[in-house]
Amino acid sequence: MLEVSGVTKSFGGLVAVDDVSFSIGDAEIVGLIGPNGAGKTTLFNTITGVDPPSDGSVTFDGASIAGRKPNKICRRGVVRTFQIVRTFDESTVLENVRTGAVFGSSRDRSTDEATEHAREAIEFVGLGAEAETPASELTMAQRKHVELARALACDPELLLLDEIGSGLTPTEIEELTDTIERIRDERGISVFWIEHVVDAIMGTTDRLLVLNEGSLIAEGEPAAIREDERVLEAYLGGAV
Repeated sequence: MLEVSGVTKSFGGLVAVDDVSFSIGDAEIVGLIGPNGAGKTTLFNTITGVDPPSDGSVTFDGASIAGRKPNKICRRGVVRTFQIVRTFDESTVLENVRTGAVFGSSRDRSTDEATEHAREAIEFVGLGAEAETPASELTMAQRKHVELARALACDPELLLLDEIGSGLTPTEIEELTDTIERIRDERGISVFWIEHVVDAIMGTTDRLLVLNEGSLIAEGEPAAIREDERVLEAYLGGAV
């Protein structure tokens, strides 16, 4: 599905992502971990068109997407959320999610069809009772589910989640990870997920990638990553 080959991203003399290569297949949940400043969000940005790579290639379903505009990449089926919640707080949950169905998808829908599609996404993430509630009245956990629903309304094949668990309680994180697993299991959507909540990402992902100082230092199943000496030294330390 996604193939990243030799991707480098430099900002002047700073190399934020250094010759990174990996792939993500169908219906996978792949985690991305590493210390602050490791280049995780920058890597997401190179994939989604926010900051095109300085070198290397990014292909999705066999077609190059490197350097394409974010809206074009989104409409191809690569959809993301951001570290900071970006709901339209003056709008209802339904209005927020309908923007994804109208503007984020390659499918041509009528207003009624977009509304129904948005309602389905809202029900999927468990916010059906809040469809007419302004986003400003929701908890942080609910607003993050709104972002998930809006992303789903874009009809993704690959969903990139950037620290979506940050700031949530253990119970809220458990609900969130359940939703992420259902996105893969029930909808067949692959997920690429940056997270600092180690237990959550270790317990949910099929594979983990580990970045440190812009370089990919490890890749494997969570159990193997827990024991990797390079990862323990660079990131996990004595926390696991």
